[in-house]
Amino acid sequence: MPCGLPAADAFDTSVTLAPNTPPRPVPQDQRTPTDASPPFAERRALHAPGPPSPEALRAWAVSLVDAREEERLRIARGMHDELGQLLTALQLELASLALVAREAAQAQRIASMKALIDETMVAVRRISDDLRPLMLDDLGLNAAVESLARTAAARMGIEVTVRHDEADPPIQPSVATALYRIVQEALTNVARHAHATDVSIDLRTQGRETVLKVEDNGVGLPEDALERTDSWGLRGLLERVNLCGGTLVLENAPGSGARMTVRLPIDTAEGSA
Repeated sequence: MPCGLPAADAFDTSVTLAPNTPPRPVPQDQRTPTDASPPFAERRALHAPGPPSPEALRAWAVSLVDAREEERLRIARGMHDELGQLLTALQLELASLALVAREAAQAQRIASMKALIDETMVAVRRISDDLRPLMLDDLGLNAAVESLARTAAARMGIEVTVRHDEADPPIQPSVATALYRIVQEALTNVARHAHATDVSIDLRTQGRETVLKVEDNGVGLPEDALERTDSWGLRGLLERVNLCGGTLVLENAPGSGARMTVRLPIDTAEGSA
């Protein structure tokens, strides 16, 4: 017998439908769990998650900041190592060409190319440090802040003084990164708005706190500094401090200028990495 379906007339295909016949209710003792389930909207409401707790939001924000810093570190090291090696190799090649150059025009062009490579290396180093200061990982927070202050002083043409304890603060790397970024943003605000000629940075460990003070002799802060719509830099500082469980105080120094004081509890800082 060949494979296939039977002939259509082998089935009884007639169906009798009773018009307007309501469905018969299922007795209570015969209901299945599916029959007794609440409506879809009600079930969704029963299983809908509540709003995240402040602790969960803070942990989520910290993880985002850490992930961003790790990505910055990866890019910065790639720029510093790979691009730095390539540019150094180009310098060596140009130096060898300069030894065999027979015409003054060739030697001048080679010298011009070497100058461009030198400028490129400086730019790569600056961009790499902006992304992630490798000195922060290699030499610690105090050395990184000193380097940042020297760069800012040279760029702005002002005096920047750094004072700190002999040893680095006893904090986790993620919090050291946050403090570095706070100093970086504070110097950026000085350059954009303060019109200052002198800036002092003080980084100390006081009891169970790490205290950072940045003070300038500029025009001072407006009273609504944190409420203004263009104060994203200051709001970013506040968010960084809050993520570390610390406090931020902004005030105008006696006479003139602004003062920023950041306090981070060391026990909180140690547990936030």
